[in-house]
Amino acid sequence: MARERDEYKGVFHRGKFHRSAEAFDFANWEWDKAEEDFLEDRTCPRTCVDGGDMGMYMCHAGEVVALQDSRWQTVDKLPAEIRHTAYMTTWEGKLLVIGCRSLGEAHVAYMLDLKSRRWRKLVAPEEFCGHVQSGCCLEI
Repeated sequence: MARERDEYKGVFHRGKFHRSAEAFDFANWEWDKAEEDFLEDRTCPRTCVDGGDMGMYMCHAGEVVALQDSRWQTVDKLPAEIRHTAYMTTWEGKLLVIGCRSLGEAHVAYMLDLKSRRWRKLVAPEEFCGHVQSGCCLEI
């Protein structure tokens, strides 16, 4: 980094570790200038996910947004049961979001088909329900 940072936040995207001020290019093993406002200061990195060729996605203000042409564009609204995102990931053209309506409530999981833009609630076995759950234990 060009200068020391305190409590920085960042995400991996297209082979680089991004932060609002700089991006670390792993191929060249050096810091580059990053796009300004890539992540707002109050953005929590766990609400962002790099979907590889599918792009970069983030849960923000009740919506799923995608980074397109250096701008965040709305993809769809989050299901009403998710206002606080605990975890998200992409695979095979789908976006998995785990979260809750209010802090302290049991987490729920939804999957968004990125092509059809349809949400589907996922059911977790009783022993994997509650405040913490893992996406690998869900029946799809």
